[in-house]
Amino acid sequence: MAKIDRFNGNLKAFASDATGTERTIFGDTAQSDELDANITVDLLRGWGVIGVDSNPTKQHFNGLAFTLGQLISYLHQRGVPEWNAAQEYYEGSVVTTLAGIYRLNSGGVGSSDPDTDGGVNWELIPTQAKVDAKAAISGQAFSGNISAPNLSGTNTGDGVLAIGVGQTWQIVSRASGVTYTNTTGKPITAVVNIRDSGNYNPVTAFVGATRVIYNHDLTGGAGSSLTFIIPAGSTYKSDYSPNPLESWVELR
Repeated sequence: MAKIDRFNGNLKAFASDATGTERTIFGDTAQSDELDANITVDLLRGWGVIGVDSNPTKQHFNGLAFTLGQLISYLHQRGVPEWNAAQEYYEGSVVTTLAGIYRLNSGGVGSSDPDTDGGVNWELIPTQAKVDAKAAISGQAFSGNISAPNLSGTNTGDGVLAIGVGQTWQIVSRASGVTYTNTTGKPITAVVNIRDSGNYNPVTAFVGATRVIYNHDLTGGAGSSLTFIIPAGSTYKSDYSPNPLESWVELR
């Protein structure tokens, strides 16, 4: 079937411009433009309300066509129907409220208010702006303060955007040649200060199996200061014995 072009205008129901009693509620003598008034038990029964030896009147036909046309006009106007507790809904049903557009989850109860059930039954469909805001986070470099009020769930980048964010310098107890593990969940920085023992012993630092610092020139009382970064989950150590340790501090 070929595509049906949308009516170019404000779609109104059949007989919506009827005057007087040209159109009445199906099976009645009153007239109303409200759907609640037109969807009656007689309408749901259909032509059964007409006697066997009687013929439907013009008003019956107008009332029936108006009601069906009004429903179609409502959908054209709203696009997505508003949620109603009395309506039957099934998995994947889509409704709208003033808060947004919702989709009924698998096994969800449609009579639950989408705006208050906390996502148990209805899933709020994000707007394009919210989708774009989340997409813009991935793979980007940031500076300054980052505010993402539309994000939900767990952001795997939280806390690892930059060294020093939420960290403080702390004096820690570390021994020469002993392997430690960074269990903080984010990169840390270690600064190891060694005094010269006069024995010309080199000082090294390892992150994992990689030697990141090798200092063999501890002469003239100058001592040595080692600074290295330990990624989250990595092991690290410093071999400085028998040189005395002046201090070991970590930004963590």
